[in-house]
Amino acid sequence: MHEHAFIQSIIREIPEKNRDKITSIELELGELAGIEPEHLKQHMADETGWNISVEVKPSKIKCPSCSYTGKAEIKERLHDLVIFCCPECRSFNVDVLEGKDIKIMKITYSE
Repeated sequence: MHEHAFIQSIIREIPEKNRDKITSIELELGELAGIEPEHLKQHMADETGWNISVEVKPSKIKCPSCSYTGKAEIKERLHDLVIFCCPECRSFNVDVLEGKDIKIMKITYSE
């Protein structure tokens, strides 16, 4: 279950002494990250008991072949993989500038 690996990576970013006080967390999920927003939200809520919100960050790529810079064309989403290319020249050899990471944007703690 690759969702577990994503969740554990996120949890490791939070100091252990503060984890039991968390009530909610806001995440930014890059559209090329390899996990569906609802899967991340549900599995993380099930594992932690926190309120989870997920905002999807659009991709931004740069194509060395045709110099296109902008949103990637997603060809296919597999269980843990996103296949994408340049929408102009269809090259798969692109540099990802944005939209591949999962970031913690906000954590709310109980008092």
